[in-house]
Amino acid sequence: MKIIHKLAQDIVDKTMSILERNINIMDGKGVIIGSGDKSRLNQFHAGAAQVIKEGKKLEIYSKDINHLMGAKPGINLPIEHNNKIIGVVGITGEPNEVSPFGEVIKMTVEMMLQQEFLLKEIQLEQQARGNFIHDLISGRIGNDPDLFLTRGQIVGYDILIPRAALVIDIYQFEKTAKQSLQAFKGSKEGEIHLQRLKNDVLKTIQGIFVDTPQEIVSYTGGDRFVVLKIINLKDSDEILRNKLFRVGKRIKNTISQQMKFKVTIGIGEYHKDIRGINKSFKEATQALDVGTKLEGAGDIYHVDNLGVGKLLAEIKGESQQEFMEKTIYSTKDNKEKKINETLLETLKAFFDNNLSISKTAQVIYAHRNTLLYRLRRVKEITGLDPKKFDDAVQLRMALKMRVYQGSDKFK
Repeated sequence: MKIIHKLAQDIVDKTMSILERNINIMDGKGVIIGSGDKSRLNQFHAGAAQVIKEGKKLEIYSKDINHLMGAKPGINLPIEHNNKIIGVVGITGEPNEVSPFGEVIKMTVEMMLQQEFLLKEIQLEQQARGNFIHDLISGRIGNDPDLFLTRGQIVGYDILIPRAALVIDIYQFEKTAKQSLQAFKGSKEGEIHLQRLKNDVLKTIQGIFVDTPQEIVSYTGGDRFVVLKIINLKDSDEILRNKLFRVGKRIKNTISQQMKFKVTIGIGEYHKDIRGINKSFKEATQALDVGTKLEGAGDIYHVDNLGVGKLLAEIKGESQQEFMEKTIYSTKDNKEKKINETLLETLKAFFDNNLSISKTAQVIYAHRNTLLYRLRRVKEITGLDPKKFDDAVQLRMALKMRVYQGSDKFK
């Protein structure tokens, strides 16, 4: 471990506020990298170099300072980490006055360094785990699956255990995080607060799986988190789907209640082998995106329940726009008039009620004759009859595309 100036100066400032004595910290080469006397920074300290060489403390009296470059009266002690000397801590003053503080200061500095070292180790471990999960869901397995399995074992995961993906979208999480960061005006505390906010969400989700440590939970960026949920291959498709929905509901309710965020969740299918996680993650993301566009945020969507929405996700936006222009926005045989919101709303209600005239009339609070008149107007304007199967399919698809493209006015 190497002591850097920022860490050394931070330790000096904290220690001096208690001791009220000048303290210096020297690196492994004897250069002063932290001091209560800023004018001494970056100076070579011959006494510290001697301590590093001999491995024992050195007391410097006033009469000795002319023999040691960069030194002042005081006591200098080696800083040890993992049984190696990595620097020196010095207390300025006559040795007989400051010696009683020597071992205490040495121990304090070493404890601070150990704490910093452990913190960095934890951060590196979390970063390694995050990088591994990101590679796993992205399908970046590499040419050697066994090596990837070993990476998983190193960070604590057995990725041969079958799992399915749940992608969790927390409404405006990124915006909230940025606002929090801006409130600190870009200071170090702001970044810490931002990380704490992410960790709070992760801990909230992980708390649900406290008894099953092999469940994989990670932040994927933006507003989204992912859970790679362990599944039982003996379950039927229906049982598995119900179990995943229950897990999703628990996650959604827990985050909503404890953190007051609006949560939407997408669920993917299980796919075998380690590359199957990437497929499941893509499906969960698709379920989340399509479900949110067609039905709105705040619910749970499974990829198998998307219906025509899954097809819409595969059709380019330009193609969808062209299709809408040829159907609901068409003005065949009636170029002076275009379809309006009332007709579109009536058409949607007609399809939502399985083409039932009586049920649709009740839902839209309209007389049967009024409903029939509106359906005729749709046919006159678009050239498509909502009561005919083939025409109804085209109109229904066009309405779904309208919602998917974000131009819906009545969702």
